[in-house]
Amino acid sequence: MTEIRPIREAEAATFLSLLCRVFHLDVGRASAIFYSEPFYDLNRKWAFIQNGSMKSILTTTPLDFGWGRAIGIAGVGTDDSARGKGYAETLLREVLSQSEQAGEGPAILFAHKTVLYERVGFEVLDHVVKGAIRVSDPRPWGQGLPLAEVQSRYAEWASQDDARLRRDERRWRYWQFVYRECLDMGRRGYIGCEASLCREAIVEEATHAWPVHHGTEWYGLRSMAKVVGVPLLEEKEELILMGRHFPSLPQMFMSDQF
Repeated sequence: MTEIRPIREAEAATFLSLLCRVFHLDVGRASAIFYSEPFYDLNRKWAFIQNGSMKSILTTTPLDFGWGRAIGIAGVGTDDSARGKGYAETLLREVLSQSEQAGEGPAILFAHKTVLYERVGFEVLDHVVKGAIRVSDPRPWGQGLPLAEVQSRYAEWASQDDARLRRDERRWRYWQFVYRECLDMGRRGYIGCEASLCREAIVEEATHAWPVHHGTEWYGLRSMAKVVGVPLLEEKEELILMGRHFPSLPQMFMSDQF
């Protein structure tokens, strides 16, 4: 007997165990995040189950752009003993179908390889790149913007283009899951830093260098680096952004990575 459905509460530990085996994660460390992150929702954790055994899994995350609702797909994995049988593809097709019926038809995901996702209708939209940022006059820690001001500036920026990701209260709680300090960049802008990593920035005017700490790297979409004018010294491709039925190239930061 084969089932494709969201998992039940009693199956959460099995789902987590399979996820950790597939992606070589420590169960103890992963569980602390798995059960507590703001988007934890059993109805969005899907599984391909055969004869009572969980074979393949994935998770969806709700996304809200100016043009409407979509999903992000992550954690697509199949148990080693069940690979090569098409379970992940079958699972993906069913999840995409159910999502369309729920009004969340467009989907995006981050991938290392494209073959599986191309078979179910995804195409390459962009690439995630990482690279050192040119620095000038770095500012000391502890002078960041208050969260409410960051939220206001982000909301104003997001409202200017329907392709930009909107953030509701739950998404802001997810955003706060990782500590980051946001440096003031004028009346409407800021640069968000997680120690030596920058995943988010809103800069009104391109500048030759940013006032971040030496060694700080950008980690984000190549298209977003151009939108905000990141002064990159170099860049290296890290991931592939793929989309299905997306009306436009999504404008989002990797601080919202699902």
